[in-house]
Amino acid sequence: MERLVTPTHAVSPEASSRKAAVREAMPAGEAVSSLELERSVFDSAETEILSKAFAKAWTYVEFDPTLCMLEAFERQAELARCLMAVLKLGDSNPTSIANSAIALLRKSQSRRHVARGLQNEDHIGAAR
Repeated sequence: MERLVTPTHAVSPEASSRKAAVREAMPAGEAVSSLELERSVFDSAETEILSKAFAKAWTYVEFDPTLCMLEAFERQAELARCLMAVLKLGDSNPTSIANSAIALLRKSQSRRHVARGLQNEDHIGAAR
């Protein structure tokens, strides 16, 4: 059985907020254990699903004006993280995973954009 292993790093605040957003997006009746959300190993079938979902999602994310603040490599990395998070929730349909990941990515980036704007306002107010 072929497996794809993603590198494990210290959990950043951004990663924690992504996990919280994924958990918030889960329907109440579909609880997923935190161990399932933390896993970083995917079998060959899951890798194929992720590959198809990435190809479908990237056709939209590549030129999405709401994500223009990210470089292409950053969009790809964030999209991959979102796709894996959605797959971990139990979805196995590449199109559904792609759509959910795009929505999660947009939501995550809009939160970051708002947070950056608030930080900038704080810095401007402190400088006055």
